[in-house]
Amino acid sequence: MTINRQKIVESQQLVIDVFKGFRSELINAYGSIDHTRKADMTQVTELDVKVEQVLKEKLTELFPEFGYQGEETGKSGNDQQFWLVDPIDGTSSFIRGIPVCTNMAALIVDNQPVAAVIYDFIRDIVYTAVKGEGAYKDAQKIHVAYDRKPGNLSIYSLSGHRFDDLRVVMFNAGMKCFYPVGAAGHAYVMLAEGKIDGVVAFNTKTSAHDNAPGMLLVTEAGGSIKSFDGRDDIYMHEFIAGSPVVIELARQHQDAVRTLIDL
Repeated sequence: MTINRQKIVESQQLVIDVFKGFRSELINAYGSIDHTRKADMTQVTELDVKVEQVLKEKLTELFPEFGYQGEETGKSGNDQQFWLVDPIDGTSSFIRGIPVCTNMAALIVDNQPVAAVIYDFIRDIVYTAVKGEGAYKDAQKIHVAYDRKPGNLSIYSLSGHRFDDLRVVMFNAGMKCFYPVGAAGHAYVMLAEGKIDGVVAFNTKTSAHDNAPGMLLVTEAGGSIKSFDGRDDIYMHEFIAGSPVVIELARQHQDAVRTLIDL
């Protein structure tokens, strides 16, 4: 399915404008906002819902050809091409005042991301990507680290499940693995900027809205995604995103990696 590039870029800019329009409200609430818990026990605030609702209304009005899927409000409209939104990625960090939370969205076409926005509202930095056009931090093009060697590679895990086993396997493959306080969006922008070398998602509770924006940002920054669950779309759950060196090491050690996955 082909979409007019102008529609992609214009809708992406609308997403950026809405996210940036909420910055002052988010900063004022940062570290001091009430929350409730959803059925899956994850936390949600009134601003999660508000950001999502406003973005949904504006996208639906100005770009009715695109559907919408939000973490908090569900699906509506076209399910073949839609904006997938995580209004506040890292809500628990936002509530506690830990500076790793972002606003994220990706335009999905046939289950693949074709445009992405990750807005670091704490630092007021916008990360963007359009398929085939590179990855950007504000107006500056960014790329993954190409020159680090095995033994000097840092990988972030998105899950603490079997982390000790994962750390051993990664160490034997020449990579140091960490499970930091953070969120998916923050990890992906660090990878796309070359600050870390990979992101591991095994046995996680992350969903497409957690991963799709970062997947496109990383691949447009010169990285790759190595799937371990047979999927090659935004719904994969077991994968490593990384620099070319990390992906090659993951291929070389894939048998050991697969032993960590609870399929």
